[in-house]
Amino acid sequence: MNYGDLIRDSFRITWRNRYLWFFGFFASMGSSSFNYSSSGNTGGDFDEQSSTEIASISAAAIQSPFQNIALIIALIVVGLVIFLIFFAIYLVSQGGLTDSVAAIERGQRRSFSSTWRAGTGFFWRVLGQVLLFVGIVLGLLLVVAIPIGALVGGAFLTDSTAFRVVAIIIAIPIGIAALLAIFIPIAIIRQFARRTMVVGGDSVIDSVRSGYRMFRHNLGRSLLVWLIQLGIMIAASIALIIALLIVGLILFLPTILLAVAGSTTAAIVTGIIAGVILLPVLIVTAAILGTFNHSYWTLAYLRMTSGTSGGTPRVV
Repeated sequence: MNYGDLIRDSFRITWRNRYLWFFGFFASMGSSSFNYSSSGNTGGDFDEQSSTEIASISAAAIQSPFQNIALIIALIVVGLVIFLIFFAIYLVSQGGLTDSVAAIERGQRRSFSSTWRAGTGFFWRVLGQVLLFVGIVLGLLLVVAIPIGALVGGAFLTDSTAFRVVAIIIAIPIGIAALLAIFIPIAIIRQFARRTMVVGGDSVIDSVRSGYRMFRHNLGRSLLVWLIQLGIMIAASIALIIALLIVGLILFLPTILLAVAGSTTAAIVTGIIAGVILLPVLIVTAAILGTFNHSYWTLAYLRMTSGTSGGTPRVV
């Protein structure tokens, strides 16, 4: 497999099919390789309030905890509804992106509507697979945490400080090594399982089995594909941070100058304008990277397999 071609073709599909960016943005929300939200959320309102105002608000909340309970419940309900909507679109995007990228690679035409239809068609299977992997991850966490917790807990039941220190020194590297040994393969298997289910037609449980077999039979290439993606995401994150610092400084320079000059109202207005300008840049960047990542793994899957039989890939 030519890894340079893999990167180039992933970028080509991403750039030439911009309607996929919508799905890439939502698909990126479940990705652990790159976190976009932390760079775009500054908690602005609370940072702009004085400590006195915050203290008075807190005191009022403590004095009358039940006065605004209806508002609190309403906010919780609204937050839950928004989460469910975003999660539903995430599930649609996972199936739709995989199906469309695979179809585009085979020379077929795809559009926003066909991608959406494919995503809704795989909705329940993608949901089942997500829940299955959540269960697997929780089970593996227990497998790692129980013996390490027993080791550290047993050490703290003794009166020996030296024994406690030794237990911690032993537990930390063992825990890190165990987590890496478990969750890197899980991350790769999850990528393959998603493709064997959508492209290969496997059931939810069979897709996990197929993903594991594919990882095991392509161990070196699978790890290399993961490492290349990790390197690309690290480079992209560094470039994004630098770009955000430069663009943010330019956009927020009037805000900074006005704040220093004491024009609080004008500073707030220019800050809001700068934020409104910067937010679409962050969203589009997240969408592009999300689409690229999904295309990258789909093309890697297709190039590691020469066809499917009942969804089970034949290793080449």
